[in-house]
Amino acid sequence: MILPEEKLTLKDGRTVIIRTPEEKDAQALLDYLKKTAGETDFLIRYPEEITFTLESEYNIINSTRESEDSAWFTVFEGDRVVGNCTFSPIGSQMKFRHRCSIAIALEQSYCSCGLGAVLFERAIDTARKIGYEQIELGVFEDNDRGRALYKKMGFEEYGRIPHAVRLKDGSYKDEITMVLFLQ
Repeated sequence: MILPEEKLTLKDGRTVIIRTPEEKDAQALLDYLKKTAGETDFLIRYPEEITFTLESEYNIINSTRESEDSAWFTVFEGDRVVGNCTFSPIGSQMKFRHRCSIAIALEQSYCSCGLGAVLFERAIDTARKIGYEQIELGVFEDNDRGRALYKKMGFEEYGRIPHAVRLKDGSYKDEITMVLFLQ
């Protein structure tokens, strides 16, 4: 799905562009993934696990652009990617078509400036227009800022997976499942 480009001025006065990425953005997306993965343990990968090639990133970009049930809201400061929010179907089977999952990541310097809420608003509105009935996400138990945003957006906690994540130091984190009903 290709979304309209939007210029946005953040609470702190910075100006960014939100749009669907294009092939020309592939390297910037890979750089962003590595940077954000190194800034926090709240994302699913460590920087060294980001081994996508430009070709594979092109395929992901084009697949999402051609999709009718997925969307990718990417935030640009100039040519640099500083944030990302995506949603995609849980499954293609009839029994799952009413559900989608959502994910978000921002460079740490873009947290607490209202950008996360804007991205979630856009994603929720788009998912609703597509016809999804519920949006799901997983959040690590100690991601207080993320959980606060999700609750602010209407998500509710519905479960917990103990020891869902094992960090390099051998410690574990639970994952909390949250759901937003769109009806």
